[in-house]
Amino acid sequence: MEKIIKSYAIKKIVLKFLLASFCFSSCDTGFFNTEGEVFVYKEPVKEIPVEECVTENESENESNETEQTEFQESIIEEPINDKSENEEQNIEDEISEDEQKEDKKLTLIVYMAADNDLESYGIANLKQMERAECENLNVLVLFDRSENYDETNGNWTDTRLFEVVHDNSTSNYIASKRLDCPMLGISATEQTELDMGNFNTLRNLIDFAKTEYQAEKYALIFWGHGTGWRGSALNDEIYRAVAIDDKTGTYMTVAEEAKALKNQGLSVIGFDTCFGAVIENIYELKFSSLYTVASPGISPSMGWNYTQLLEALNNCDFSPKSIALAMSDSSAVKTTVIDNQKVPELMRKFENFACELSKTIISAETRENVFLKIINSKSFSYTQYPCDMYLDIYSLADLYDETLNENLSKASSELKKQINLTGDTTNSQNAMIGVFLIPKLSAKTTAVQHSINYIKAENNDSQCSFIKDSDWWVPTENGKSGSLLDKLFYTAY
Repeated sequence: MEKIIKSYAIKKIVLKFLLASFCFSSCDTGFFNTEGEVFVYKEPVKEIPVEECVTENESENESNETEQTEFQESIIEEPINDKSENEEQNIEDEISEDEQKEDKKLTLIVYMAADNDLESYGIANLKQMERAECENLNVLVLFDRSENYDETNGNWTDTRLFEVVHDNSTSNYIASKRLDCPMLGISATEQTELDMGNFNTLRNLIDFAKTEYQAEKYALIFWGHGTGWRGSALNDEIYRAVAIDDKTGTYMTVAEEAKALKNQGLSVIGFDTCFGAVIENIYELKFSSLYTVASPGISPSMGWNYTQLLEALNNCDFSPKSIALAMSDSSAVKTTVIDNQKVPELMRKFENFACELSKTIISAETRENVFLKIINSKSFSYTQYPCDMYLDIYSLADLYDETLNENLSKASSELKKQINLTGDTTNSQNAMIGVFLIPKLSAKTTAVQHSINYIKAENNDSQCSFIKDSDWWVPTENGKSGSLLDKLFYTAY
């Protein structure tokens, strides 16, 4: 028996050594409603052939099924090795108290990209976490600070990893435990600047959390600025989404989010950012977690109420749905809980609606009617221009629910139903999910063309899955696909 005990201890030491040796680092309240506004409309210059709506793309469905299977496998717990009761008891008697502590119910990972003008709010949110009573969960915060906005807490400006610890004091000084993390190449005693816009930083952080802070479930929060599918309305070289790092000048695209989160076994992904609940984003992450929690519009700089969130999590049943609802309830603005398993069907219903609406545009007059109707519907955008404009998909579909066109009316009704099956928005009768339309140049004027990064192109590997998979919404390079945005902006009649 002594040999068994020693063998068990040696295996644990060797495993930790191997993990440390082989892992390394690579490396803004509510929505802006445009209802009632009149927009300037300009004539585009191309023409298209009349086409029928395509049927379900079989290869795309096969790919989605494969991805879904991989995700489901990633959240299945590993089996426990068989041991006799006496052998297991003897081993437990020999190991230290620290090593025999039970796994927590949840490990929450906060990816705090505050190397920008949100630095002060990051410190405030971390202090909110410290004031929470949350003994049933681990909370890890990777905090990247700026050199320009806040000089408190010793005015450190690098990137630090904290394990949140409870602090009853009224002090604004960070009391949480600073951690070493070989996987990220940072220590508790030295200054290290990480690139938060590098998806490998996020992936390595999650790997570390799952190795050193094992729990029954894992959840992630993106904290910081968020810009939907990209960052600039006009600059085609910028199409960032989250994790905007001023020091390195980098950001993480929607497609890179998915790379970092693939097969990580996360139960919930939350976005304490602006424009997280847009279809371009949630479609990309459909197989990265069971639920996504985000707002389709702008969010306050102060972010979520983290004392409320952690205490709600600590007292919930730790089901993925309960974790997601705790996140949405901690937000001061309307926030949507997305059931990711229903997102593929939402995409199919959305594409069918876009197809049927596109088919009604057969002249300059019908095009202008559709354009003015949807441009004045409920939408989400900043109030400073230029900026991107996102339409509320439910409100868009509702415009045509009672149209005399039977196919369009049916497609509208089915889409509305699927939206509410897929999402649930706090204090809202219907789920709120956005979709990008066009940049706005002023309150009453839109741009006349899209960024090249939103125009479907076979040779653009950096585009998100929504743009690649959409046949009836996104514009194309030749403007002749028959998609809704091609007809609205690039077709001559």
